[in-house]
Amino acid sequence: MEKVTVIGGGNGGFATAADLTIRGHQVTLFELPQFSSGLSEVIKRGGIDMEAYANNGLQGGFAKLHKITTNISEAIAESDIIFVVVPAYSMNTIASMCAPHLRDGQIVVLTPANFGGSLYFHNVMKQQGCTAQVTLAEFSCMMYACRKKSPSSVWVRGYKHNMGVACFPAAHTDEVVAKLKVLYPYLIKYNNILETALSNINTTLHTSLMLLNAANIDNEEDRLFYRECCTKSLDNLLDALDVERRNINVLENTEVRHLNNIVLEWYEHQGAKGETVSEIQKSLEHFGYSPMPKTMDYRYVTEDVPYGLIPSVEFFKQFGFPYTVHKALVDVLCAVCARDFYKEARTMEELGIAGMNREELMRYLETGG
Repeated sequence: MEKVTVIGGGNGGFATAADLTIRGHQVTLFELPQFSSGLSEVIKRGGIDMEAYANNGLQGGFAKLHKITTNISEAIAESDIIFVVVPAYSMNTIASMCAPHLRDGQIVVLTPANFGGSLYFHNVMKQQGCTAQVTLAEFSCMMYACRKKSPSSVWVRGYKHNMGVACFPAAHTDEVVAKLKVLYPYLIKYNNILETALSNINTTLHTSLMLLNAANIDNEEDRLFYRECCTKSLDNLLDALDVERRNINVLENTEVRHLNNIVLEWYEHQGAKGETVSEIQKSLEHFGYSPMPKTMDYRYVTEDVPYGLIPSVEFFKQFGFPYTVHKALVDVLCAVCARDFYKEARTMEELGIAGMNREELMRYLETGG
């Protein structure tokens, strides 16, 4: 049994806390005090109901949590592994809150981190005076495809296998991944956090899909997002973005997989098949329920552009990789949404890697120093 804290009371936080509890681990759930009302029913019942989709291999049921709290010191005191399952824009708040209370040997897992999340979290911890020897790990995406059904229940339809995990510093990866595989046995080790950053399919899939369906979204049409809106044009755009993503494979000990292979590996156990992203998405029964958003002011744009696409562009630019298609996608989305996402985006300075060359970067990712 592992002692685990889950930070975040949203869809992913509920799924993580419920699933790990049902599978026999001691789980504490933390939510920010300003959102405590959202946990009132969970506190009253002492846990979360989880419904698992028939083919994802998980067991549903009632998950009686070890502790539910809005006190961060209490939340992380007992746990050896801390999962941060919050929107990217909350990372500063969570890192700042955790910093004074972390202790040597703890593992903080960002699920997901988006681009450079562990570097960002590390820098905020340092700014807050944290000296604890903590290892940061990041998943390449959220482990679950899920939605809350009520204030105390969650429906988990997708459960990813072959999820990539990497650590900062990478020198600790083998030890940390061995511990995380007790919780998630289907994890696979990635070499460094560049691989996890550029394997988060939301960065390119969500943003491309939203742009190519902008007119339908503006008209608030009732369509199934992955079943009806994925087309050949989407595949063409994703292929072009994929070429730019995978150019970084010239870096030492770095291998970013093709986007199609990532999706297929995640969900092959749930029936995924096909050669393109559109074919794979349409083959997945559990994604057939996803409605198209009714506004462009949606997290598939407002989170994935400033915390995924734009840092990718800035990274490619600094380290000498082509970025034409990524930047074009950013610029058009800024124009379509009439919003300058560059002003909201993570910067290389905030990640602590501004001014580095390739050799310095790879050494920093490996050693943290």
